[in-house]
Amino acid sequence: MKTNTNYKILGCCLTIILFIGVSLSGRSQAYGQKVIKKSDVPKTLSVKSMRSDLNLLWSLIQKMHPGYGYYTSSDSLQKAYDRVSLSIVKPLYEPEFISRIYPFVCQLRCGHTQLKHSVGYKKPIGLYPAHLPFKVLVSKGRVFVTFHQTDVLTTGDEIIGINGVAAEKIIAHGFDRYAMDGYNETFKELFLSEYDGFQDVCNAYYHWEGAYRIQLQTAEGIRKDVVVETKSQDFEDVTAPSFDNYKNWTLARHTGNLSLRFFADSATALFETKPFSYGDTAVYKEVFKQIKGHGIKNLILDMRHNTGGDIRVAIRLLSYLADAPFSIVRDVKSRFPSAAISTATNYFDREGMNNLLLGYKITDKTGGWYHVESTPAMGKIYGPLPLMAEDHFDGNLYVLIDGATFSSGALFTAALKSQRKNVTFVGRETAGNEEGCNGMVMQTLTLPSTKVVVDFPLMRVESVALNPIRGRGIMPDYPVNYDPMDIVIKRDRDLEKALRLVQGN
Repeated sequence: MKTNTNYKILGCCLTIILFIGVSLSGRSQAYGQKVIKKSDVPKTLSVKSMRSDLNLLWSLIQKMHPGYGYYTSSDSLQKAYDRVSLSIVKPLYEPEFISRIYPFVCQLRCGHTQLKHSVGYKKPIGLYPAHLPFKVLVSKGRVFVTFHQTDVLTTGDEIIGINGVAAEKIIAHGFDRYAMDGYNETFKELFLSEYDGFQDVCNAYYHWEGAYRIQLQTAEGIRKDVVVETKSQDFEDVTAPSFDNYKNWTLARHTGNLSLRFFADSATALFETKPFSYGDTAVYKEVFKQIKGHGIKNLILDMRHNTGGDIRVAIRLLSYLADAPFSIVRDVKSRFPSAAISTATNYFDREGMNNLLLGYKITDKTGGWYHVESTPAMGKIYGPLPLMAEDHFDGNLYVLIDGATFSSGALFTAALKSQRKNVTFVGRETAGNEEGCNGMVMQTLTLPSTKVVVDFPLMRVESVALNPIRGRGIMPDYPVNYDPMDIVIKRDRDLEKALRLVQGN
């Protein structure tokens, strides 16, 4: 997938995108805007074009999508489609159309299936005029204030409701505006908290423009009502003291954009990964050479916010860590035969479909699935795969995970869990399911009438997990929760917990 610039986390080949909209209603003067140019006024999409494109999307999902009927029954998906189709009764702006069909897409429960604007789309002046003067932490169905630009709020205040709407309902509508694997909620919470999704719901679903009447409960348990005004510009974080998470760590040299640190006077190291990219393989060689040279016995591997990327790079990292020759995927499969690819190019990106043919071969059918093999151009993806003979790490491994450990990042984590003995997981449930995901080969579907773009996976990837919980991510052995002040001062509670485990506390 590709990423929207609003959501900085997802810069790998399997990423996620959300666009939420509100109607433009000539309110620019109230927010200090000058006269809106005619070219800046968005055009609406016709009912016919929207329904036609929605019908095409539904048809392709039924024929080709690997998530069709997997977590949500085909009958339930049909009902979700019918509800959305019947709700399109008047022209809508492009972001409104995307917002309207996202709840249907979410029912696929596939984090690799996301919607984005048409190529060249620009947000018109005056659209999304309202900005909340605070940010939030959404956790376990509750909403807490973190940063704020008004004195009537305090970090740690719990928002009970806004404008008479309970916080639980606002969260529920936010969850309907981002697709995720299975029954996972950790990235949806992260999306609402870290990427301004909470504000988007207030704007897009409720069309609130302020002032906001907020019902809250203070950290002392006092309930009160406050009123906060909207902002006409993007939020600017209030300066706060930053917690020194690396006070006793020394940063290694020659590791590129991947940070390796050594804890003071100990045999403990911290290696922070990023979404897997081609250049990482050379860095891994240097990293594990230094780890061995320092006599490291305890390695903390940071997989948080690793949203995936090139699975061949994930394989290389596994080769330094698995106990024995290993696998990263058990099976890759497709719902359609090779013969269907030529027809599909009428709707999908032609170059992408050609790349599918170069990298993969769709073979025999078993049950309702066709088995997929990789070609020499792609390389070997099935095991057993060899260990790295030089500088292999055999000590204690502590892996930090969170709600943005996704796609091949989650496949890697599941493979570690099933193929390494001395490994402990710290943090929160991964965004990617332990049992596998849809992906491997991603496509771009451009809906012909509205030009809205859909990230569309073509394969189902089964992980090598031993006893996964259906529809759930890899669970931490030691769950770690954050409070609002942790977010403000950027305190790394996961790292602290891992260090305590290393030290036997």
